[in-house]
Amino acid sequence: MNAIAALKHAETLNNQQLVDPQRTDEMVFSTTSDIASLQRVWRNLEQRSATHVFQTWAWVSNWHTYIGKARGITPHIIMATSRDGVMRALLPMGIETRSGLRTLLWLGDEHADFKGPVIDRDLMAGLTTDTAKKLFDEAFRLTRGIDAVKLLDMPEILNDQFNPLLVYPSQRGPAGTHSLTLNAKFDDLYKARRGASSRKKLRQRSRRLTQAAGPTKFKVARTPQARSEAISVMIEQKRARLAEMGADDIFATSNVRAFYRALAEQHPEICQLSTFKAGDYIVATNWGLTWGDRYYYVLSTMTDGEYRCHSPGQLHLNELIEWSTVRGFKVFDFTVGDEDYKDDWCDTSTDLFDVYIGLTIKGRAAAWLHRKARAAKRYIKQSPRLWPLAKKLRKRLYDYHTHTA
Repeated sequence: MNAIAALKHAETLNNQQLVDPQRTDEMVFSTTSDIASLQRVWRNLEQRSATHVFQTWAWVSNWHTYIGKARGITPHIIMATSRDGVMRALLPMGIETRSGLRTLLWLGDEHADFKGPVIDRDLMAGLTTDTAKKLFDEAFRLTRGIDAVKLLDMPEILNDQFNPLLVYPSQRGPAGTHSLTLNAKFDDLYKARRGASSRKKLRQRSRRLTQAAGPTKFKVARTPQARSEAISVMIEQKRARLAEMGADDIFATSNVRAFYRALAEQHPEICQLSTFKAGDYIVATNWGLTWGDRYYYVLSTMTDGEYRCHSPGQLHLNELIEWSTVRGFKVFDFTVGDEDYKDDWCDTSTDLFDVYIGLTIKGRAAAWLHRKARAAKRYIKQSPRLWPLAKKLRKRLYDYHTHTA
Protein backbone atom coordinates (compact mmCIF):
# COMPACT_ATOMS: atom_id res chain seq x y z
CA MET A 1 0.00 0.00 0.00
CA ASN A 2 1.45 3.40 -0.95
CA ALA A 3 1.41 6.41 1.36
CA ILE A 4 -1.60 8.20 -0.13
CA ALA A 5 -3.73 5.06 -0.20
CA ALA A 6 -2.77 4.24 3.40
CA LEU A 7 -3.70 7.69 4.64
CA LYS A 8 -7.07 7.57 2.83
CA HIS A 9 -7.71 4.11 4.22
CA ALA A 10 -7.01 5.30 7.76
CA GLU A 11 -9.28 8.32 7.38
CA THR A 12 -12.27 6.13 6.37
CA LEU A 13 -12.13 4.15 9.61
CA ASN A 14 -14.47 4.96 12.50
CA ASN A 15 -13.14 8.25 13.89
CA GLN A 16 -15.74 8.28 16.66
CA GLN A 17 -14.08 5.42 18.50
CA LEU A 18 -11.49 6.18 21.16
CA VAL A 19 -8.10 5.66 19.54
CA ASP A 20 -5.24 4.46 21.67
CA PRO A 21 -2.01 5.74 20.04
CA GLN A 22 -0.04 3.15 22.00
CA ARG A 23 -1.75 0.19 20.26
CA THR A 24 0.91 -0.78 17.74
CA ASP A 25 -1.29 -3.60 16.42
CA GLU A 26 -3.77 -1.00 15.16
CA MET A 27 -1.25 0.91 13.08
CA VAL A 28 -1.44 1.23 9.30
CA PHE A 29 2.08 1.09 7.80
CA SER A 30 3.06 2.67 4.51
CA THR A 31 6.05 4.03 2.61
CA THR A 32 6.77 6.79 0.14
CA SER A 33 9.73 8.28 -1.70
CA ASP A 34 8.04 11.68 -2.02
CA ILE A 35 9.44 13.83 0.80
CA ALA A 36 7.74 17.00 -0.45
CA SER A 37 4.25 15.49 -0.19
CA LEU A 38 4.75 14.85 3.53
CA GLN A 39 5.58 18.41 4.53
CA ARG A 40 2.32 19.13 6.36
CA VAL A 41 1.93 15.84 8.25
CA TRP A 42 5.66 15.57 8.97
CA ARG A 43 5.80 19.03 10.49
CA ASN A 44 2.70 18.30 12.49
CA LEU A 45 4.30 15.14 13.89
CA GLU A 46 7.50 17.05 14.74
CA GLN A 47 5.64 19.26 17.18
CA ARG A 48 4.41 16.34 19.30
CA SER A 49 7.37 14.03 18.97
CA ALA A 50 10.49 12.86 20.68
CA THR A 51 13.07 13.81 18.07
CA HIS A 52 16.05 16.01 17.23
CA VAL A 53 16.39 18.84 14.73
CA PHE A 54 18.18 16.48 12.33
CA GLN A 55 14.88 14.63 11.78
CA THR A 56 12.78 17.71 11.00
CA TRP A 57 11.25 18.03 7.55
CA ALA A 58 13.27 21.18 6.80
CA TRP A 59 16.60 19.53 7.61
CA VAL A 60 15.90 16.18 5.91
CA SER A 61 14.29 17.61 2.77
CA ASN A 62 17.18 20.02 2.21
CA TRP A 63 19.78 17.33 2.84
CA HIS A 64 18.23 15.07 0.24
CA THR A 65 17.81 17.90 -2.28
CA TYR A 66 21.48 18.85 -2.16
CA ILE A 67 23.32 15.72 -0.99
CA GLY A 68 21.13 12.63 -1.03
CA LYS A 69 20.16 12.96 -4.69
CA ALA A 70 23.79 13.53 -5.70
CA ARG A 71 24.70 10.25 -3.98
CA GLY A 72 21.91 8.38 -5.73
CA ILE A 73 19.98 7.69 -2.52
CA THR A 74 16.30 6.89 -2.99
CA PRO A 75 14.09 8.14 -0.13
CA HIS A 76 12.22 5.37 1.66
CA ILE A 77 10.08 7.08 4.28
CA ILE A 78 8.32 4.54 6.52
CA MET A 79 5.17 5.72 8.30
CA ALA A 80 2.86 4.34 10.99
CA THR A 81 -0.62 5.85 11.15
CA SER A 82 -3.24 5.12 13.82
CA ARG A 83 -6.89 4.31 13.07
CA ASP A 84 -7.92 7.96 13.36
CA GLY A 85 -5.71 8.85 10.41
CA VAL A 86 -3.04 10.58 12.52
CA MET A 87 0.58 9.83 11.78
CA ARG A 88 2.23 8.45 14.93
CA ALA A 89 5.70 7.53 13.74
CA LEU A 90 7.96 8.27 10.80
CA LEU A 91 11.33 6.79 9.87
CA PRO A 92 13.22 9.18 7.53
CA MET A 93 15.20 6.57 5.63
CA GLY A 94 16.63 5.95 2.19
CA ILE A 95 18.14 3.17 0.12
CA GLU A 96 21.70 3.49 -1.16
CA THR A 97 23.42 1.13 -3.58
CA ARG A 98 27.21 0.85 -3.43
CA SER A 99 29.26 -1.88 -5.09
CA GLY A 100 26.10 -3.89 -5.61
CA LEU A 101 25.11 -3.67 -1.92
CA ARG A 102 21.67 -2.17 -1.24
CA THR A 103 21.50 -0.63 2.23
CA LEU A 104 18.66 0.96 4.15
CA LEU A 105 20.00 3.94 6.10
CA TRP A 106 18.98 7.20 7.74
CA LEU A 107 18.62 10.20 5.45
CA GLY A 108 21.24 12.68 6.62
CA ASP A 109 23.90 10.01 7.08
CA GLU A 110 27.25 11.51 8.19
CA HIS A 111 25.90 15.08 8.21
CA ALA A 112 23.32 14.35 10.93
CA ASP A 113 24.92 14.29 14.36
CA PHE A 114 21.99 12.34 15.81
CA LYS A 115 19.87 9.94 13.80
CA GLY A 116 16.63 8.19 14.50
CA PRO A 117 12.86 8.09 14.14
CA VAL A 118 10.19 10.73 14.68
CA ILE A 119 7.79 9.21 17.24
CA ASP A 120 4.66 10.66 18.81
CA ARG A 121 5.32 11.17 22.54
CA ASP A 122 2.14 9.31 23.50
CA LEU A 123 3.19 6.31 21.44
CA MET A 124 6.73 6.54 22.79
CA ALA A 125 5.51 6.53 26.39
CA GLY A 126 3.70 3.24 25.93
CA LEU A 127 6.36 1.28 24.10
CA THR A 128 7.74 -1.79 25.82
CA THR A 129 10.60 -3.91 24.52
CA ASP A 130 8.12 -6.28 22.87
CA THR A 131 5.86 -3.62 21.34
CA ALA A 132 8.83 -1.57 20.12
CA LYS A 133 10.32 -4.56 18.32
CA LYS A 134 6.95 -5.45 16.86
CA LEU A 135 6.49 -1.88 15.61
CA PHE A 136 9.86 -1.68 13.88
CA ASP A 137 9.78 -5.26 12.58
CA GLU A 138 6.48 -4.45 10.89
CA ALA A 139 7.88 -1.19 9.50
CA PHE A 140 10.99 -2.85 8.07
CA ARG A 141 8.88 -5.57 6.39
CA LEU A 142 7.77 -2.89 3.92
CA THR A 143 11.31 -2.70 2.56
CA ARG A 144 12.14 -5.29 -0.09
CA GLY A 145 15.27 -6.24 -1.95
CA ILE A 146 17.86 -4.82 0.46
CA ASP A 147 21.00 -6.48 1.76
CA ALA A 148 21.48 -4.62 5.03
CA VAL A 149 19.98 -2.14 7.48
CA LYS A 150 22.48 0.45 8.75
CA LEU A 151 21.32 2.60 11.66
CA LEU A 152 24.23 4.68 12.96
CA ASP A 153 24.75 7.34 15.64
CA MET A 154 21.46 6.91 17.47
CA PRO A 155 21.26 8.56 20.91
CA GLU A 156 20.65 6.24 23.82
CA ILE A 157 17.96 8.53 25.22
CA LEU A 158 14.95 10.07 23.43
CA ASN A 159 12.49 12.22 25.39
CA ASP A 160 13.93 10.93 28.69
CA GLN A 161 13.34 7.33 27.60
CA PHE A 162 15.58 4.68 26.11
CA ASN A 163 15.66 4.80 22.33
CA PRO A 164 13.23 2.06 21.23
CA LEU A 165 15.44 1.06 18.29
CA LEU A 166 17.96 -0.30 20.78
CA VAL A 167 15.77 -3.39 21.05
CA TYR A 168 17.99 -4.67 18.21
CA PRO A 169 21.58 -5.85 18.82
CA SER A 170 23.72 -2.72 18.97
CA GLN A 171 27.18 -1.40 19.78
CA ARG A 172 28.52 1.96 20.88
CA GLY A 173 29.52 4.37 18.14
CA PRO A 174 33.03 5.85 17.87
CA ALA A 175 32.11 9.00 19.81
CA GLY A 176 29.54 10.19 22.31
CA THR A 177 27.64 13.42 22.71
CA HIS A 178 27.80 16.07 25.43
CA SER A 179 25.47 18.82 26.61
CA LEU A 180 25.10 21.55 29.21
CA THR A 181 21.97 22.16 31.26
CA LEU A 182 21.33 25.90 31.16
CA ASN A 183 20.47 28.09 34.13
CA ALA A 184 18.55 31.34 33.95
CA LYS A 185 21.61 33.40 34.93
CA PHE A 186 24.74 32.99 32.86
CA ASP A 187 27.08 34.37 35.56
CA ASP A 188 25.90 31.73 38.02
CA LEU A 189 26.26 29.04 35.36
CA TYR A 190 29.78 30.14 34.47
CA LYS A 191 30.85 30.28 38.08
CA ALA A 192 29.51 26.76 38.72
CA ARG A 193 31.05 25.17 35.62
CA ARG A 194 34.28 27.12 35.03
CA GLY A 195 35.14 29.07 38.16
CA ALA A 196 36.15 32.67 38.84
CA SER A 197 39.77 32.24 37.72
CA SER A 198 38.72 31.03 34.27
CA ARG A 199 36.42 34.03 33.85
CA LYS A 200 39.25 36.36 34.83
CA LYS A 201 41.63 34.83 32.26
CA LEU A 202 39.03 35.07 29.51
CA ARG A 203 38.40 38.74 30.27
CA GLN A 204 42.13 39.34 29.98
CA ARG A 205 42.16 37.69 26.55
CA SER A 206 39.18 39.78 25.50
CA ARG A 207 41.00 42.97 26.48
CA ARG A 208 44.12 41.88 24.60
CA LEU A 209 42.08 41.09 21.50
CA THR A 210 40.46 44.52 21.71
CA GLN A 211 43.87 46.15 22.00
CA ALA A 212 45.18 44.19 19.02
CA ALA A 213 42.26 44.52 16.60
CA GLY A 214 39.55 46.74 18.03
CA PRO A 215 36.35 46.43 20.09
CA THR A 216 34.75 42.99 20.11
CA LYS A 217 31.13 42.36 19.17
CA PHE A 218 28.96 39.24 19.14
CA LYS A 219 26.19 39.34 16.56
CA VAL A 220 23.49 36.95 15.42
CA ALA A 221 23.01 37.22 11.65
CA ARG A 222 19.37 38.07 11.00
CA THR A 223 19.09 39.70 7.56
CA PRO A 224 19.57 37.67 4.36
CA GLN A 225 22.73 39.63 3.58
CA ALA A 226 24.19 39.08 7.05
CA ARG A 227 23.39 35.36 6.94
CA SER A 228 24.95 35.01 3.50
CA GLU A 229 28.13 36.77 4.66
CA ALA A 230 28.32 34.68 7.85
CA ILE A 231 27.99 31.33 6.05
CA SER A 232 30.63 32.36 3.50
CA VAL A 233 33.12 33.27 6.21
CA MET A 234 32.28 30.16 8.20
CA ILE A 235 32.95 27.85 5.25
CA GLU A 236 36.22 29.63 4.44
CA GLN A 237 37.45 29.48 8.03
CA LYS A 238 36.37 25.86 8.51
CA ARG A 239 38.12 24.65 5.36
CA ALA A 240 41.34 26.38 6.42
CA ARG A 241 41.13 24.85 9.89
CA LEU A 242 40.48 21.33 8.55
CA ALA A 243 43.41 21.64 6.17
CA GLU A 244 45.64 22.71 9.05
CA MET A 245 44.56 19.63 10.99
CA GLY A 246 44.97 17.32 8.01
CA ALA A 247 41.30 16.31 8.31
CA ASP A 248 38.88 15.63 5.48
CA ASP A 249 37.38 18.76 3.97
CA ILE A 250 33.63 18.41 4.59
CA PHE A 251 33.03 21.34 2.21
CA ALA A 252 35.08 19.93 -0.66
CA THR A 253 32.04 19.39 -2.88
CA SER A 254 29.70 22.11 -4.09
CA ASN A 255 26.54 20.20 -3.14
CA VAL A 256 27.60 20.01 0.53
CA ARG A 257 28.36 23.73 0.55
CA ALA A 258 24.97 24.38 -1.05
CA PHE A 259 23.20 22.34 1.65
CA TYR A 260 24.67 24.30 4.56
CA ARG A 261 24.13 27.56 2.72
CA ALA A 262 20.48 26.73 1.95
CA LEU A 263 19.69 26.04 5.60
CA ALA A 264 21.54 29.19 6.63
CA GLU A 265 19.82 31.47 4.15
CA GLN A 266 16.36 29.91 3.84
CA HIS A 267 15.54 28.34 7.21
CA PRO A 268 16.08 30.83 10.05
CA GLU A 269 13.44 28.91 12.04
CA ILE A 270 16.01 26.17 12.75
CA CYS A 271 19.39 27.56 11.64
CA GLN A 272 21.24 30.24 13.59
CA LEU A 273 24.42 31.93 12.39
CA SER A 274 26.55 34.18 14.53
CA THR A 275 29.81 36.07 14.22
CA PHE A 276 32.34 37.42 16.67
CA LYS A 277 34.18 40.50 15.43
CA ALA A 278 37.24 42.31 16.69
CA GLY A 279 37.31 45.71 15.05
CA ASP A 280 36.56 45.11 11.37
CA TYR A 281 37.63 41.44 11.44
CA ILE A 282 35.35 38.42 11.83
CA VAL A 283 37.57 36.33 14.09
CA ALA A 284 35.06 33.53 14.84
CA THR A 285 31.82 32.21 13.39
CA ASN A 286 29.27 29.55 14.25
CA TRP A 287 26.61 27.62 12.31
CA GLY A 288 24.14 26.34 14.85
CA LEU A 289 20.67 24.82 14.98
CA THR A 290 17.72 25.42 17.30
CA TRP A 291 14.83 23.10 18.05
CA GLY A 292 12.42 23.12 20.96
CA ASP A 293 14.30 23.95 24.13
CA ARG A 294 17.70 22.94 22.72
CA TYR A 295 20.52 24.85 21.03
CA TYR A 296 22.85 22.72 18.86
CA TYR A 297 26.47 23.87 18.59
CA VAL A 298 27.31 22.28 15.23
CA LEU A 299 30.05 24.04 13.25
CA SER A 300 32.28 26.52 15.05
CA THR A 301 35.31 28.18 13.48
CA MET A 302 37.87 30.85 14.20
CA THR A 303 40.44 32.79 12.23
CA ASP A 304 43.77 31.20 11.39
CA GLY A 305 45.51 34.59 11.55
CA GLU A 306 47.37 36.56 14.16
CA TYR A 307 44.38 36.93 16.48
CA ARG A 308 43.96 33.23 17.23
CA CYS A 309 46.25 33.48 20.26
CA HIS A 310 43.56 35.55 22.00
CA SER A 311 41.08 32.62 21.95
CA PRO A 312 38.33 34.19 19.80
CA GLY A 313 36.60 30.81 19.50
CA GLN A 314 36.28 30.49 23.26
CA LEU A 315 35.09 34.08 23.57
CA HIS A 316 32.48 33.40 20.92
CA LEU A 317 31.35 30.22 22.69
CA ASN A 318 30.80 32.16 25.91
CA GLU A 319 28.63 34.65 24.06
CA LEU A 320 26.60 31.84 22.47
CA ILE A 321 25.95 30.13 25.79
CA GLU A 322 24.88 33.41 27.38
CA TRP A 323 22.66 34.18 24.36
CA SER A 324 21.06 30.73 24.75
CA THR A 325 20.28 31.32 28.43
CA VAL A 326 18.71 34.70 27.68
CA ARG A 327 16.55 33.16 24.93
CA GLY A 328 15.24 30.55 27.37
CA PHE A 329 16.86 27.41 25.97
CA LYS A 330 17.15 24.62 28.52
CA VAL A 331 20.00 22.67 26.91
CA PHE A 332 23.14 23.74 25.09
CA ASP A 333 24.02 20.68 23.00
CA PHE A 334 27.66 20.35 21.95
CA THR A 335 26.58 17.51 19.61
CA VAL A 336 28.75 14.55 18.62
CA GLY A 337 32.43 14.41 19.57
CA ASP A 338 34.53 13.89 22.69
CA GLU A 339 36.80 16.95 22.48
CA ASP A 340 38.46 17.87 25.77
CA TYR A 341 37.06 21.40 25.95
CA LYS A 342 33.52 20.00 26.24
CA ASP A 343 34.39 18.48 29.62
CA ASP A 344 34.97 22.01 30.94
CA TRP A 345 31.35 22.91 30.26
CA CYS A 346 29.14 19.85 30.04
CA ASP A 347 27.22 18.16 32.83
CA THR A 348 25.64 15.43 30.68
CA SER A 349 27.08 12.88 28.29
CA THR A 350 25.20 10.31 26.22
CA ASP A 351 26.44 7.37 24.19
CA LEU A 352 25.52 6.98 20.55
CA PHE A 353 24.74 3.50 19.25
CA ASP A 354 24.90 1.65 15.95
CA VAL A 355 22.61 -1.09 14.69
CA TYR A 356 23.83 -2.90 11.57
CA ILE A 357 21.78 -5.90 10.40
CA GLY A 358 22.75 -8.10 7.46
CA LEU A 359 19.84 -9.66 5.58
CA THR A 360 21.64 -11.51 2.78
CA ILE A 361 24.99 -13.30 2.62
CA LYS A 362 26.80 -10.23 1.30
CA GLY A 363 24.81 -8.03 3.66
CA ARG A 364 25.88 -10.07 6.68
CA ALA A 365 29.51 -9.92 5.54
CA ALA A 366 29.29 -6.15 5.11
CA ALA A 367 27.63 -5.80 8.52
CA TRP A 368 30.38 -7.80 10.21
CA LEU A 369 33.14 -5.72 8.56
CA HIS A 370 31.38 -2.46 9.37
CA ARG A 371 30.88 -3.37 13.03
CA LYS A 372 34.56 -4.28 13.36
CA ALA A 373 35.66 -1.04 11.66
CA ARG A 374 33.44 1.11 13.87
CA ALA A 375 34.62 -0.72 17.00
CA ALA A 376 38.27 -0.14 16.01
CA LYS A 377 37.54 3.54 15.36
CA ARG A 378 35.97 3.87 18.79
CA TYR A 379 38.91 2.11 20.45
CA ILE A 380 41.36 4.53 18.84
CA LYS A 381 39.28 7.64 19.55
CA GLN A 382 38.78 6.71 23.20
CA SER A 383 42.47 5.94 23.78
CA PRO A 384 44.48 8.82 25.34
CA ARG A 385 47.58 7.36 23.71
CA LEU A 386 46.37 6.23 20.29
CA TRP A 387 44.11 9.15 19.33
CA PRO A 388 46.86 11.83 19.45
CA LEU A 389 49.09 9.51 17.41
CA ALA A 390 46.31 8.95 14.87
CA LYS A 391 45.82 12.70 14.45
CA LYS A 392 49.55 13.22 13.92
CA LEU A 393 49.62 10.46 11.30
CA ARG A 394 46.58 11.96 9.59
CA LYS A 395 48.30 15.33 9.41
CA ARG A 396 51.51 13.84 7.98
CA LEU A 397 49.60 11.94 5.32
CA TYR A 398 47.67 15.07 4.40
CA ASP A 399 50.87 17.12 4.10
CA TYR A 400 52.52 14.41 2.00
CA HIS A 401 49.63 14.21 -0.46
CA THR A 402 49.34 18.00 -0.60
CA HIS A 403 53.02 18.48 -1.41
CA THR A 404 53.18 15.65 -3.95
CA ALA A 405 49.93 16.50 -5.75
